[in-house]
Amino acid sequence: MLKNYKKLLFHSALTLTITSALSYIAGLIRDKSLAYTFGTGSALDTYNASFIWPDFILAVFVTGALQAAFIPLFTKNREKSAKEAFKYAQNILSYFLLLLSVAGIIFAIALPFIVDYLVPGFSLEQKRQYILLTRLMLLSPLLFALSNTIGNMLVSFRDFLWYGLSPVLYNIGIITGIFLFVPKFGNLGLVFGTILGALMHFLIRAVPAFLRGFRIRLNLKYSQDIKDTIRLMAPKIIQLGMWQLLLWWFIKVASALPEGSISTYSFARNFQSVPVSLIGIAIATSAFPLLSEKFIFQKFTSFKKILIKKSFLILGITTLAAIFLAIISRFLINILLSGGNFTQEMVKATASLLLVYCISIPFESLTHILARAHYAMKNTIIPSTIHVSTILITMLLTSLLVKTYGLYSIPISFAIGLAIQVGLLTFSLTILFRKKLAKCNP
Repeated sequence: MLKNYKKLLFHSALTLTITSALSYIAGLIRDKSLAYTFGTGSALDTYNASFIWPDFILAVFVTGALQAAFIPLFTKNREKSAKEAFKYAQNILSYFLLLLSVAGIIFAIALPFIVDYLVPGFSLEQKRQYILLTRLMLLSPLLFALSNTIGNMLVSFRDFLWYGLSPVLYNIGIITGIFLFVPKFGNLGLVFGTILGALMHFLIRAVPAFLRGFRIRLNLKYSQDIKDTIRLMAPKIIQLGMWQLLLWWFIKVASALPEGSISTYSFARNFQSVPVSLIGIAIATSAFPLLSEKFIFQKFTSFKKILIKKSFLILGITTLAAIFLAIISRFLINILLSGGNFTQEMVKATASLLLVYCISIPFESLTHILARAHYAMKNTIIPSTIHVSTILITMLLTSLLVKTYGLYSIPISFAIGLAIQVGLLTFSLTILFRKKLAKCNP
């Protein structure tokens, strides 16, 4: 009985759902604090914009490898021994930190020369603040590289509790910045709180990894595992890089609209992402190690059953969640964000944008399980190609619709692009699975 409770608490999809819920509760407190303190003015616009390019650097040099290659290769090495698996983790982490340091320094130097293109709608003072905040925010990818590498190790061990609690601490760090650092340092206090949150995000994952025997050591050996990682991650780098470019595109579009548009977009997107993370990402993350295992041992029928079951589960629950969120959007925003500098006009604008954003919830949730099914089959090229193509479509649609629909062009284009992506990923998996069965049963 005790063993079953321990499995439920530490090693199940329910663990990810519960910790994601806690993270979003902390996220709501964070957003309420930001809204009350700043409203949707230029200060918050600048802070939100400062995330984009540090996140881009992290996505290109770290996240691509972790999502596409790390778990399958870490699992393969773990079949030999934990020592071999940890050696691979040390090896990949050493390269991550080196690349991030070099990329961060280059971008920090180049930033003043490209700021007019990155945020063309910002005032001269906003651009000055944007450069300062972004340069400081470039510290966060180093901490997230450490945290996310160790986090993926914990996912491979199906040790979900500490993995899932880290975003809670990240939000607590930002909240701390709002109340303790902002009164003294202004906008810089938000960045200090964000970096504090990133540090706590890392530390809570580092402790269980340390107890399992993992140590952080420099290892720049160019091993076969590194070669395999590069091969698998290359398409994913393009995919994630394009995703960050899409987010930057949305910021660029919003920066040219009335003041506060970036903050309104960010608040609406944060609410839209709750059911995606609580349901779609949680189920897909917990299913990924199992899908990888079934494929490695050529249990293709079980692989297909798991994928279909999880996909329909995600579709059903997220569709209901989207409908419910759309119905209560105005009430929810009013209850959770209004007050202080967040006026009723801001409530109305954010709720209206969220209402349109709800259309994309089931589609975005499904992309996570469908993409991970490809990764479990060690195919990163097809989902990356599909992802890049649909992002380009989304960017084009936003450009065409912005003059007519203003800020609403962002969620409308986003939903259309994701719907196309789901259709193409489903078609791709169908073809791949038929080929695999035909190869195994000639």
